[in-house]
Amino acid sequence: MKHTFYTYLPFIKNFSVAIIFTFILLLARIITTDSFLYLFLIWNLFLACIPYFITLLLHYFVNRKNLFWLGFCIWLAFLPNAPYILTDIQHIKQSTLPSIWFDVLLILSFAINGMIIGFASLQMMQKLLKQRLPHRVVTIVVHFILLLCGLGIYLGRILRWNSWDIIQNPVDITGDIIKRVLSPLYYIDTWMFTAGFGGFLILTYRLLEYYRETKLYHHTE
Repeated sequence: MKHTFYTYLPFIKNFSVAIIFTFILLLARIITTDSFLYLFLIWNLFLACIPYFITLLLHYFVNRKNLFWLGFCIWLAFLPNAPYILTDIQHIKQSTLPSIWFDVLLILSFAINGMIIGFASLQMMQKLLKQRLPHRVVTIVVHFILLLCGLGIYLGRILRWNSWDIIQNPVDITGDIIKRVLSPLYYIDTWMFTAGFGGFLILTYRLLEYYRETKLYHHTE
């Protein structure tokens, strides 16, 4: 069944409320400290939302195969931006507040919103992939995508690449990846980072999927 915009409207409304709460926290910090230290979190959250908007568009053009796979590649390039915000917790060391817990709450609110919108996007993409691939293959693909997100977080946080560099500087970013693939033991930190974050994302997504399926099962009993 083809979904319409109204299918996702309840989620969009609730997610908007969560974003407003997050922005209120940021505004309160700016007013009380006269500091724009964490203003970059808005941009990071914006990037995290791009994959969701891409999957929304793909639902309207679901029957156009060429357009779908092009959209899938663009979506995959931006998806790591969603869980990437988790690593912004490292900026907590720059906190100047008497109570550091407010900054912890602020950063985690952005990070959790990024995770939520990223997983929502992945869930939508999973449904689209099931229309084109066997279900078992889709499960493997989803796990591989989450591992790639772990690698994407590494490329962004440690090597300081971003999604735009895939177009602006594809040679250098590809070179960095190939070096690590060809010499995995030399770049063991890359693959430990990737496995750690990728594994965390897989486990978290599977738990949410299990909860959703269990809830749906009990609802239909």
